[in-house]
Amino acid sequence: MQPQPPLPYAHVILKLLRGAIYSDDSHWEQLQSYLTPVKEYFGKIGLQVRNYETEGFAYLEQPDPDPEDQTEALPRLTARHKLSFNVTVLCVLLREQLRQFDASDAIGRLVLSIEKIRDLLQPYLPEGNNEERFRREVDGLVKQAMELGFLKRLSGQDENYEVRLILKAKVDADTLELLKQKLAAYATRPAD
Repeated sequence: MQPQPPLPYAHVILKLLRGAIYSDDSHWEQLQSYLTPVKEYFGKIGLQVRNYETEGFAYLEQPDPDPEDQTEALPRLTARHKLSFNVTVLCVLLREQLRQFDASDAIGRLVLSIEKIRDLLQPYLPEGNNEERFRREVDGLVKQAMELGFLKRLSGQDENYEVRLILKAKVDADTLELLKQKLAAYATRPAD
């Protein structure tokens, strides 16, 4: 029996299974051309394609099962992990930077230096006299944000990071405002 040839959009399917696709990816146009059959393909296995064409990114999402549905829930494609407090703080700060960038009508992508990220985190990380420990902690948080797909190190520029637009989808405007209020209360709390 001859193996079937792969679907014409097989590259897109495999890329989406690995993570978000951005408009600078060589398969972005293919995704836009085959969006309907790609959505149908993933719909058959309980996944949804979230396509933000004007923003320039797309990713897969597995909706939570309906509590009213009595059928067996599908296993999760990826495990969900709670973010640590410090990673959450970084994500909220990065999302706020994206909001400000969008409001400024700036063109292009938001790029932050490691120094800017350290300045943003300074009020929220434990104070101390150990500058080296603070730098290591920020570097670790940046690495985690990169693994989550929220930051991308610019090639040839180890100290500069692009804030990825998928963060807008993961932290929407309402969630951002709620988290900002909580962070403001945290930042102004009296020291123990």
